[in-house]
Amino acid sequence: MLSQINRLNVTLSILCIFAIFVLVLMQVILRAFNLYIPSLNEISGYLLICSFFLALGYSFEQAKHIRVSLIFELHNPKLSHMAELFSYVLASLISVFISYALLQLTLDSYQFKEVSSGEIAILEWPIQAILVYASVIMTLTIGLKGWEVLRGHR
Repeated sequence: MLSQINRLNVTLSILCIFAIFVLVLMQVILRAFNLYIPSLNEISGYLLICSFFLALGYSFEQAKHIRVSLIFELHNPKLSHMAELFSYVLASLISVFISYALLQLTLDSYQFKEVSSGEIAILEWPIQAILVYASVIMTLTIGLKGWEVLRGHR
């Protein structure tokens, strides 16, 4: 189930990048007619951060993330296993903290009806909610991979 969610998320991530491409292309074309898309930089930034967060779980699941594996390639298999377990516990704790902090930020933005400061006032909480969702999925993915290592399946 989590793998399917991660595949859906990476598809949404790709769509966000494609949307940035389309918006920038439209902006280039509109400039020829002295027109522009208001808040394009801001919208592109939101799409980019959503794309990044949505792809995190899939990247981790597929082991496509940056990983310093020198520590895990020790000659002592037991020590190597312990180091890998420690890294998953640490990554899980950091990921839980990120998810919690983003949730608090989103709730505050919702409560105070915060909007962006660009030409178009965009509510911030819906974008932040996407980040919360994606970071929770990343946390679950890291936890599941850590569980697999603990059980000796990796």
